[in-house]
Amino acid sequence: MSVKDRFLGRMLDNRMGLKASVSSWAVRVPNNPERLAFILHRLTGILLVGFITLHIISTNTPARAGWEAWVEEVERLGGVNIVSLLFFIAMGALAFHSINGIRLLLVEFLALGIGRPEKPKPPYIPPSFKGFQRNLLYIAFALSIIVWIAMGYVIFLMG
Repeated sequence: MSVKDRFLGRMLDNRMGLKASVSSWAVRVPNNPERLAFILHRLTGILLVGFITLHIISTNTPARAGWEAWVEEVERLGGVNIVSLLFFIAMGALAFHSINGIRLLLVEFLALGIGRPEKPKPPYIPPSFKGFQRNLLYIAFALSIIVWIAMGYVIFLMG
């Protein structure tokens, strides 16, 4: 066996694969809200891309079928239905994604709450995430829920 074949064989044995890359999203660390925020930020981003795509397609109806067909379809779907429920879910994703994005901008670009570096010691909790950043994350979670409830009020009770 040549050196090249051994090298390629070792490379193929060491590749991560789908299972390893997906399991990194599901790391279970107790009392780790930043991991939850990371996963939710990714999932809400994916959800918003799908929502925007479907929203552009659906709002293109007046151009294809005429404005009267659009008004008729909106009146037919009036009230609480699956479309307004999906819209409510998308608005919750938008609320969390935008508020958490603002938190990330404050932390990563303005270095808000980073603090001084410390020597790592078990259980390896980052010193920067002990105080202000953790409180900022909890504020982001709470604001997201409040904004989502307000959007639900507008969607279901006022609309």
